[in-house]
Amino acid sequence: MKSTSALLLAMIQVQEQAEILKEIEALCSMHEKISQASECREFNRRVALLLQRLEDAGWSRLADRAMSLLAACNPKDLSQCDSIQMARETLVRLRETAKEKT
Repeated sequence: MKSTSALLLAMIQVQEQAEILKEIEALCSMHEKISQASECREFNRRVALLLQRLEDAGWSRLADRAMSLLAACNPKDLSQCDSIQMARETLVRLRETAKEKT
């Protein structure tokens, strides 16, 4: 019975890892295509949800990277993002860290 529970838990963790990596990849793609403030706000919202998910999963290193991304990302309505390159670099590090984790 214990081995069945352990196997089930491991399968859930692998699935969670795959979903998190998929979301990070989606965020990378989304960030490359942002052209409007509303898209920037949606990106910011999704990163916040990812941060919460990472914290809930106990992935503090990835959560720290997501927090850095949120700190760099400040959606603006009438002007171009002044930290787009910093956010892009943080996304790359987030992706690399997630791949190491999996």
